[in-house]
Amino acid sequence: MVTLNEGSMLVELARNRIESHLSGSPFDLPELSPAFHEKSGVFVTLLSYPDHRLRGCIGYPEPSLPLVDGLLDAAISAAVRDPRFPPVGRAELDDLVVEVTVLTPPARITGAH
Repeated sequence: MVTLNEGSMLVELARNRIESHLSGSPFDLPELSPAFHEKSGVFVTLLSYPDHRLRGCIGYPEPSLPLVDGLLDAAISAAVRDPRFPPVGRAELDDLVVEVTVLTPPARITGAH
């Protein structure tokens, strides 16, 4: 589980990674708390503003990567690799809402057959 401050940092990291990828500029990863290096599922969702139409959504449902690695890859993928949408352009960045969803580890649910 991430804190509110860590969640804000995840959104900022995702946005910064998308911006650096689209502009071709270097991306510098800041020093991060240990929670960012634990394996976790994560999704990055991009929405247009102000109408909040889906613009891209990619992620990792299983905790297969450290959170920061999954986040950075999902951010770029949501922006330029989601097959449902054309790649996000640099001109769209100011009108783009970035959402990050961190998933808890999957748990088996038992029930009646």
